[in-house]
Amino acid sequence: MVFFVAYPHVYGGVERELELVAPALQQRGWAVSVVLPGDGIAVERFRSGGLDVDVVAAPPSLRVYGRATRGSRAAAAAAALPGYWSKLRRRLGRAEVVHTFEQRGALLAAPSARLARVPLVWHVGASDPGRLLNPMVARLASAVIAVSPSAARGLPASRVVIVPNAVHPHAFDAQTRPASDAFDVACAARLTPEKGIDVLVRATAILRRDLPDTRVLVLGAAQEGHEEYEADLVGLAAELGVSDSLCFQGFVDEPFRYWAGARVYVQPSRREGFGLAIAEAMASGLPVVATAVGGVPELLEGGKAGRLIPPNDPDALAAAISDLLRDPVEAARLAKAGRARVEAQYTVDRMVDGVEAVYRSLLA
Repeated sequence: MVFFVAYPHVYGGVERELELVAPALQQRGWAVSVVLPGDGIAVERFRSGGLDVDVVAAPPSLRVYGRATRGSRAAAAAAALPGYWSKLRRRLGRAEVVHTFEQRGALLAAPSARLARVPLVWHVGASDPGRLLNPMVARLASAVIAVSPSAARGLPASRVVIVPNAVHPHAFDAQTRPASDAFDVACAARLTPEKGIDVLVRATAILRRDLPDTRVLVLGAAQEGHEEYEADLVGLAAELGVSDSLCFQGFVDEPFRYWAGARVYVQPSRREGFGLAIAEAMASGLPVVATAVGGVPELLEGGKAGRLIPPNDPDALAAAISDLLRDPVEAARLAKAGRARVEAQYTVDRMVDGVEAVYRSLLA
């Protein structure tokens, strides 16, 4: 079993889920290794966790990310793909099954797996980006796993198995840990436009009018290819006069260990296939406010396990946060409902059962 991870420089939802699933599969008797196209934090994390990791180095033109992959750089990347497919084929040919993630993973690994005649499992976290690419990759894949019905949108229904993400078991005891600082609101997200942190900055300015002491903690680093977004956020906070209310702490390992003591968790994303950090906040016993995008409404059970608001609406975000800060009874009710939902639906065993069933179906 070979997992191919396309972003070696990122430690986000995909990488955190793989750190849960891969060891569990090993315990069930699967031989597991991880292949990446370069060195970075993901390689370091997987190796430190005891996983077998190979780097099949991609050329520099294929290691350009975010908005930087345009124009001549996009042309150079396209020209480099056939050579990398051939190189990767030699490594993947030794696998029983190749399991890759997201659109970039499919672009790099799907042709290689097909050339090597190895079954390919494609794990989809969101329907966007890639509406044009997704149906083509689904035909190349031997099986498709989607993290939510929203992520499966536009894909052939007969090819897709829904396997929701899992919450790290440690998230369930995060609230018993002492808070390092007294923040009212917490959010964990990469600093990219799709996560909508700029909306949270604007909502903070609105909150300050009635709740001037509100403090907001943002956990997450700028992602390669989106460095200017972090600078934009800092500039926007200064422009709105809320720099003293916001703490951009950067990347932290297991963010649920840092939001203990917060009163509300928020996720203002513009796009979210599943919402792993939301599920972890629910497990931690925090009431959640999140945008009704992608798989989030399903995760929050249509609003029964958390507040749903429209994306790109700082007024609605500020109002929902204010309501929960002012109404601890309602906040406690939502927190209880959220934790119960995660305990019932989003455990590691349930996720590994789903993934393993796909593998066995292919190998049968």
